Amino acid sequence: MDIVTLSIGIVAVIVGLRVFLTRSRALKLPYICCLNFCIAALIVLYVKSPMGAIAAIVYFIFSTVSSNAIAHTIGEMKKIEKVSK
Repeated sequence: MDIVTLSIGIVAVIVGLRVFLTRSRALKLPYICCLNFCIAALIVLYVKSPMGAIAAIVYFIFSTVSSNAIAHTIGEMKKIEKVSK
């Protein structure tokens, strides 16, 4: 295991812990996005072929779309809470 993989793994573990320790859903989103970057990078580093790069790209695109959907939903829920008050 080289230093790059090890450092990305350490960052992923720290960010993963931050996701579970943070109470606010809005504050969890940047951590989840960072975790997605780490996972995509680890996929590329472990699968050393063009298929690994394609798998990392597909994973990153779909995880970004899901993070954006979560952020949009949180924003809409805040709007609904303002209207109902």
